[in-house]
Amino acid sequence: MLHKLIHIASFGLDFILIGAGLWMAFTARRLQMRGVVGATIAQVSMGSIILGFAHLIETLMFELMDLSVEVNELVHRVIILIGFIFITNGLRQFAASLQALKKT
Repeated sequence: MLHKLIHIASFGLDFILIGAGLWMAFTARRLQMRGVVGATIAQVSMGSIILGFAHLIETLMFELMDLSVEVNELVHRVIILIGFIFITNGLRQFAASLQALKKT
């Protein structure tokens, strides 16, 4: 019984994480920011959505595929890495634009 409750809670949290990423994206879109700030917000939002989906994909892979735990965890970490690359790239763009502003 406890195992089933933990499983349901895990699925629920997966969808909450995706929802949080989408909420961030819609909130950012409502700001209607353009230029570097808009690009930064878009990249960070996309990274957040990817991070949310990474957990759902991991859960589904455990449920639907006959993969070893090691393979599942490796795939999960690669997806997490992709999400962080989006976030980091957005922040890098923003930092570069701030540095350019300081020089003028």
